[in-house]
Amino acid sequence: MSGWNKILQAAQMPLAAFNGALLDPAQAQTDLLMLFIRANESCEFGRTHGFVNIRSVEQYRFQVPIRSYADFKRPIDRMAAGEPGVLICDPVVAFEETGGTSAGAKLIPYTRGSLDAFRAAVLPWLAELAGRRPGVCSGKTYVSISPATRRQMFSPAGIPIGLASEAAYLGEDLVGPFLSILVVAPEIATISDVHSWRIATLSGLISCADLSFVSVWSPTFFLGLIEAIADNVREIEPQLDRAAKARLGAFKQSGGTDTSILWPRLDTISCWNDASSAIFAARLATLCPQATIEPKGLLATEAAITIPFAGKSCDGTLGCLPALTSTFLEFIDDNGVSHLADELTVGAGYRVVVTTPGGLYRYDMGDRVLCVGHHGLVARLVFQGRAGLVSDMVGEKLDEAFVTQVLAMLPCAAALLPRAVPKACYELWLDTDVDLHPLSALVETRLCQNPQYAYARKIGQLGPLIALSKPDFVAARQEARLKTGARLGDMKHASLILD
Repeated sequence: MSGWNKILQAAQMPLAAFNGALLDPAQAQTDLLMLFIRANESCEFGRTHGFVNIRSVEQYRFQVPIRSYADFKRPIDRMAAGEPGVLICDPVVAFEETGGTSAGAKLIPYTRGSLDAFRAAVLPWLAELAGRRPGVCSGKTYVSISPATRRQMFSPAGIPIGLASEAAYLGEDLVGPFLSILVVAPEIATISDVHSWRIATLSGLISCADLSFVSVWSPTFFLGLIEAIADNVREIEPQLDRAAKARLGAFKQSGGTDTSILWPRLDTISCWNDASSAIFAARLATLCPQATIEPKGLLATEAAITIPFAGKSCDGTLGCLPALTSTFLEFIDDNGVSHLADELTVGAGYRVVVTTPGGLYRYDMGDRVLCVGHHGLVARLVFQGRAGLVSDMVGEKLDEAFVTQVLAMLPCAAALLPRAVPKACYELWLDTDVDLHPLSALVETRLCQNPQYAYARKIGQLGPLIALSKPDFVAARQEARLKTGARLGDMKHASLILD
């Protein structure tokens, strides 16, 4: 398709730059950091932290401490009120919102440089993916990256909160080509009523027999759309042509378990498929046997961190590569020591710290990644979970990365919830109605690999695990979060639920 051709043509320079960075990742990352530093010497943050004197990564680490969002909130609020030159010299073109299950919304400033940084990650990924799986370019595309059902908002200074569409991440020159390959128009995402948005989206998807590529954040998002088809046939059918109605009828007769009836040419689904998303990615693969599940990598609202590239490392270990040409990345080990992408040890976990062109300097993402191999000089990484999410009622110190690993071997979606009364213990929620005892016993055994948890159980500080059958609890929690203003499309299932 001509749209894909133009996108892939534009991707050649960013792809060459990324391939070059893989050959000398330390120099590439140093050069990127110095570019950010030099561009912001005269802003308030740059003057306060002596950017004019910084000439090395070591100096940068010495002069700029690691920060959380709380440390950036006041200057970002000033930027949202229209004050220039606070964290960056370039003007803010938009803010994006991000947040967790228990934290409020956070505003992330975007400049032209921020969007260029995302482009520098997304285009090499798309070019490499198209070379490896050319079927992605053979038909139409469904993309849902920006939150669906979000109303237009502005900061106190009138700066947009939220980008107009996913096309912004590719650049103005690719807006037209991008729109030409979409099966569902971006304006559908602006429908505020969730049910109306869902019907319009499903009607567009089912009308498209040549859907070849789907890109979403969480697999639960696309799963929810597929599972909603059966309940909404009467509203969808009037909007379909004869051929689409026939496909829908055949899909319904099959029991709604094989989407190859609807989308026979669907080649690839890009979504999260590690950590707590793994069980849902596996379910999506079952419903879409005609497609390959492509790992999304760790692309956050704040920055591109990792991208899928070259499929597998030379030893066959899955993992994604650091976004070397987009974000300055530091990986903090358990001793608090900062490492670059070419200094990581296989089997070790690290906390991710980023520096971006949008004014986040040594920003602690709160994410943990695991080094699972190397691609040349560069580490291959998988997402482990949130670094700071810990449950500690009696000293057991269960963190999300560990809990995610424990629950990953279960055949169904699951979550762990602390309960302080009447006696401190944990509930194990299981998305199944089969015999819970074997699953509960397995999880209890694995949790006891944490010595603090095992000790607390041994001395009676913690009561035994309580297994509860909670069919469809993931979808129910997401619906509840929608009512509180959470963003549809980027909600990730949590293995450890503290709220």
